[in-house]
Amino acid sequence: QMLFIRIIQFPQTYAGDNVYSPTAMWHLWDLDTLNTKSWDPRTHALDRFSFNNITLPTFAYGNYLQITADCVEGSISGYCATTPSYVEPQVCPSGYVQVSYDKCCVSPSSTDCYDPTAPPTTSPTESPTFGQFSNLVLNPGFEDGILSPWYANSGTIQIETTEKKSGTQSILCKDRTATWMAPQQSMIGRLEPNATYRISCWAKLKNVASDTLNVSLRIEDDNGPHYKGVSATINNNSWTYVEGDLTVDVTGTLTAVYLYAQGPAIGAEYWVDDFSAV
Repeated sequence: QMLFIRIIQFPQTYAGDNVYSPTAMWHLWDLDTLNTKSWDPRTHALDRFSFNNITLPTFAYGNYLQITADCVEGSISGYCATTPSYVEPQVCPSGYVQVSYDKCCVSPSSTDCYDPTAPPTTSPTESPTFGQFSNLVLNPGFEDGILSPWYANSGTIQIETTEKKSGTQSILCKDRTATWMAPQQSMIGRLEPNATYRISCWAKLKNVASDTLNVSLRIEDDNGPHYKGVSATINNNSWTYVEGDLTVDVTGTLTAVYLYAQGPAIGAEYWVDDFSAV
């Protein structure tokens, strides 16, 4: 028996308009839609990869699907000792080949194509305020395999696989000689002036029993920098969810805004995972 799972996804980081306007319009995404964000190094709006010459979207940060098989584990950890041969699913009608997840053509280079699924309308619902349903944090669960666009504002951060709240990775914060040293990411262009967002992350201590973590925004405007944050007590036994609503209050022009997770005592090491700003 073979199990085929078909997943259709849209970009996590933006909803279709180029300026994050409060009246962003829904967009019918195509695999060839380019990424128009200058701060994002990815070339296409949908992360993509190829399998058997078929272009497919790859999962966004932190989203994953786990399928457990009732079998005897083989020499490769996580894989069955005996696995069936790969069988190509019958997606396209006779005379067509699959060239992407939602397109069948006479040949990979042909323009004679057939869409096996009825596309949705370009405006299925009333346009929401941008950010209402989308996580604005890039690489929020560190599943991209790289730290970027995260960096240490001081101290050291590194990808960890031994401790994680979800997925396969988190980051460890260490070598801290001040409480404000933390993982940090610029949110300029994604957080709007004077808008309120639900900010959150998961955290766990490594080398101390208990301390306070503060998920913070550093906001820079005509009056200089000021700070907002939400805090919770975290421990070294389990992951703790830190969450709260923060307003990007601005006087004049918003010139910079940073998200970071700081607060534990000097020398304290801690893991963080699954950041969110919606």
